[in-house]
Amino acid sequence: MDLLKTVKRRTFWSEIVYHSLNLGLAAVLLAIARTIQSPYPALALVILSKWRVIAVRPRFWWANIQANLVDVAVGVGIVGLMYLPNIGFTIQTVLAVLYAIWLIVIKPLSKRWQIALQAGCAILVGTISLMAVSYNWPVSAVVFLMFLLGYGAARHFLHSYDEEQTTLLSFVWGLVFAELGWLAYYWNFSYLRTLAGGIPQITIVLLLTSFCGGKVYQSWKKHKKIIFSEIVGPVFLAAATTLVMLLAFNSVVI
Repeated sequence: MDLLKTVKRRTFWSEIVYHSLNLGLAAVLLAIARTIQSPYPALALVILSKWRVIAVRPRFWWANIQANLVDVAVGVGIVGLMYLPNIGFTIQTVLAVLYAIWLIVIKPLSKRWQIALQAGCAILVGTISLMAVSYNWPVSAVVFLMFLLGYGAARHFLHSYDEEQTTLLSFVWGLVFAELGWLAYYWNFSYLRTLAGGIPQITIVLLLTSFCGGKVYQSWKKHKKIIFSEIVGPVFLAAATTLVMLLAFNSVVI
């Protein structure tokens, strides 16, 4: 009985430490954004917070780096949004709170739909931030980062299914993101620009495309073939939404 109490006590205190460190990370990022003009210290802190990635034998580093791409995308994306021009203290605080929610609530989730949600969060935050800060970057940098984002999100999703071809399928999805990222670099529109730089059109397209891709994969994984009735709804929604955006809402440019 004493042993059980000790285990519970250790678990309780480890949870307290875990939550405190994550809250502290979000708070420190906010403090850095308010006091230091350069985003590099905040970016370095996000990267350093992933020290456990290399706290293993070198042969495990690459696997750990791939497994943490989604988390890094969210963290780096939040930092990028915090440093956008004309972003006030209120928006920065909201971003810090959202990052704390990511670290404490969303990131530890492990069900399949929750893992898909995590991948979606990475796509949402990553693309908004990238499109907002990369207007004067080389197109090759944007395409490469889009590839990493698509690769990481797909790998995160497929890993929950123990897919044997995870690397190949993730690479293909990364290429899809890279192609669309290249197009968005030259033709980029956004909505609700008052919200941390706005919501880029490409973000919505990639989220809808990824949702459709996930449904197609789930249908194939379940039936060993694609059942049209299971994917027609998501495909129609994605196609209709994309067409409406392209034809009727292309008046606000980043």
